[in-house]
Amino acid sequence: MSTLTLSTHWIDAANTHLLKSIAPGTFDHAIDPARLKRYLANPANWMGVAIHNNIVVGMVMAVIHTHPDKPTELFLDEIGTGDDWRRKGIARSLMQKVFERADAEGIDEIWLGTEPDNDAANGLYQGFKHEREDAVIYYFDW
Repeated sequence: MSTLTLSTHWIDAANTHLLKSIAPGTFDHAIDPARLKRYLANPANWMGVAIHNNIVVGMVMAVIHTHPDKPTELFLDEIGTGDDWRRKGIARSLMQKVFERADAEGIDEIWLGTEPDNDAANGLYQGFKHEREDAVIYYFDW
């Protein structure tokens, strides 16, 4: 069995070329260049990727929330791996990368949400030090 060799990178305006080849299923939809540019223009938005043989096989996106009345926190917005790349430790390595950057930037709390029946995600998150809270989510269309 061969060993999976990954490199992980934070994406910024200077290295978007790393996104030229993406494994199916890594992102929900194709990356729109204008949306990517707008996303990366905001320093509160983080996008990290895991690359194997020049193909993006995993991604993570997070958003810094700064508050006037409480410490800064990080919302881990999305984490995903390509359809054929799941259960190989990629998402775990990307989460570790988020934790390391959050520590370096003085962010004390990270939070995220997932569906109760998303067994893969829940299994991943339960493998880290965490507190679980029940929540209600509202979506607004107008």
